[in-house]
Amino acid sequence: MNELNQNLRLLRPLWRGLPIVALCLALALALAHQYLRYATPLYESSAEIKLAEVNEGPINTNLIKTSDAFAPFNKAVAEVVLLKSELLVGRALLSLPFAVSTYRVGEIRKTEMYTESPFLVTITQQNGQWDDELFKLKIAPNGRLLLTTPAGGVVWGRLGQPMKLPGAMVTIAPNQPLLKTRPGLQLADRYEFVHHSPAKLMSDVLDRLDVTSVEKDVAVIRVSYRSPVPEKAADLVNALTDVYMVDYLENKYKVVNASVDVIDQQLRAVSASLSHAEDTVQGYRDQKRIVNIGQETETDLHKISELKIQRANLYMSLAAANDLYRYMQSGKKDILQLAPTFGAFNDQLSNDIVKKMKDLQADRRDLLLRFRPQDEKIVAIDGKLVDLNNYLLESIKNTRNALTIKYNELGRAIGQAQHGFVGLPTREKNLAILERDFQLNEKLYILLHEKKTEAEIAKAAPTSSHRIISRGNAAGEAVAPNHALVMAVAGFLGLLGGTLLVYLIAGLRGTPGDTYAVQKESSLPLATSLPHLESPGQQLAFFRQLAIRLELKGLLAIGSKVLVSSFTGGEGQTFFFEHLRVALAAQAKKVRAIHIENAGSLNPDALATELLLVHNVPLTADSLSLAVMAGATVNLVLVDSRTTPLHRLRELEQLVAEYQLPNVQLCLNRAGYRPGLLARLWQRPARQTAWAAAADTAHAGALAAA
Repeated sequence: MNELNQNLRLLRPLWRGLPIVALCLALALALAHQYLRYATPLYESSAEIKLAEVNEGPINTNLIKTSDAFAPFNKAVAEVVLLKSELLVGRALLSLPFAVSTYRVGEIRKTEMYTESPFLVTITQQNGQWDDELFKLKIAPNGRLLLTTPAGGVVWGRLGQPMKLPGAMVTIAPNQPLLKTRPGLQLADRYEFVHHSPAKLMSDVLDRLDVTSVEKDVAVIRVSYRSPVPEKAADLVNALTDVYMVDYLENKYKVVNASVDVIDQQLRAVSASLSHAEDTVQGYRDQKRIVNIGQETETDLHKISELKIQRANLYMSLAAANDLYRYMQSGKKDILQLAPTFGAFNDQLSNDIVKKMKDLQADRRDLLLRFRPQDEKIVAIDGKLVDLNNYLLESIKNTRNALTIKYNELGRAIGQAQHGFVGLPTREKNLAILERDFQLNEKLYILLHEKKTEAEIAKAAPTSSHRIISRGNAAGEAVAPNHALVMAVAGFLGLLGGTLLVYLIAGLRGTPGDTYAVQKESSLPLATSLPHLESPGQQLAFFRQLAIRLELKGLLAIGSKVLVSSFTGGEGQTFFFEHLRVALAAQAKKVRAIHIENAGSLNPDALATELLLVHNVPLTADSLSLAVMAGATVNLVLVDSRTTPLHRLRELEQLVAEYQLPNVQLCLNRAGYRPGLLARLWQRPARQTAWAAAADTAHAGALAAA
């Protein structure tokens, strides 16, 4: 609830100041209306250009492509910058009559005529001193001219006749084509004209020119221009788009022609390099006897692999033969005890010898059963066994020698085959380098042939890939100023200014509006607060209740001196004093009321049997009031919610602290009274009459007391 009251308290100044806010709003809307009445309207005309897509054109004739992955490519942005360049705008202005601006001067404002000008101005200057200067022209009905220069000089002349100025010649001739089509067009009038310098004209056009991309991902550009003359805006955007298309075609043909010449030169150079690369590759193959390095290398590696396998097999057979030979050689004295392995000799002859030796060995065992070892039969068998063993041993030796010879031969064959790989990486590297040069020249030759074909096709295509999809038209309605927007902004500013003014006035006044503000600004106690009392009946009833409340608070005790003070006397001091006196008298109390008007006035002390009620001198009128307050029992200081500044409360606190004034309490007059502006203006005469009546009453009471 406190927060709601605080918010309402903040809004109360605005509520009271609604007439001021309404007045500020009305003034703002009136000023906006006057501005719209006298402001020069601006008309906008727009044209749109559709840009060619990346893959659009005769079989995609992109003569130059970039390989930079980080290169920014935004064709629309580049074309926007090109359209706003001084190059294209300057070329467009050459075809438009923008060099001289003519105006018809009216009572309220002047209007640019452009093609509707009934006269034509020709200025021939030596040093451009009259550029961007405003000339005033008056044409009389008889054809006489009165030309006023920017420097204030006056030159008389006639239509069609040159007029001499310092450093220039000016000729003003009738616009015959326009006058023929519009016979009723008035020529005699007041005019103004300006001859624009190229730099100033370019600056003005660029300021009003707007070139934007319709959307981020759509290759469409909108060209817009604003001008006080609708036809002027349309002519500029159409001329600029036409110049852009012509410039695009010119650059296209220029690039294509230059590309064809450059490509022809490069083709001749690349053709010579390609022929040299072909001859170099052929000579190197002939010199090194190279047919196909890869195929030859694979064949030689397969051959070496087979030879190594054969050598490995021979090596195993030779190892077995060596082991058998050593075994047979170490045990030839005891042949009958040997049991050699013949896994490596599985031919028929070896098998027969071994079988025959086993048969002789068996026959020998049989004969030993009947004969002695010295018997000639057994000796004969032993000889045969020795012969067979020697034969077998010699056979093994010869086989081992044959295997050794074959093994060595295979080693030499492998070495010869491996010798062919010596220098192979170098040959491969050199051949790869030569073939790479040849392939690069071949690819470049093919690419240049393709680009030459594309360039010739593009050269033969006489059309542009860009298209004007919308032409500029003369606008029927002005785009600026926006009446609704101007009025809305003016209304908003009026409301804002009125609100700020209301709160500024409330802040400058800084009066305590209610008891909350008094208690917030001052630490002095608040004895009572008086509402706004209009009728005498309300006043009498309220002060009777007030007298009772003050008595209950101990402020109206018998024998005390109650002093009623105020800062200026206009805070309701007399009203409060007189009505309190009447209310106390109605309670049959013994009350003595006196007025302190100056230093000569009596200032007695209160008797023990009476209540002394004193009307003090205003605090700002005489320092006597402080002396009177120092001798009082109770000091009631009147504060008005509408007229007493807040800083008075702080001043009163300083006085109380400095002079040790006793029992000072505040009384708020017209608490919460917040009349509107109209009510205050209406009540001011009545209030002045009431104040005069109250003053007369107070004076009469004072005389009666005296």
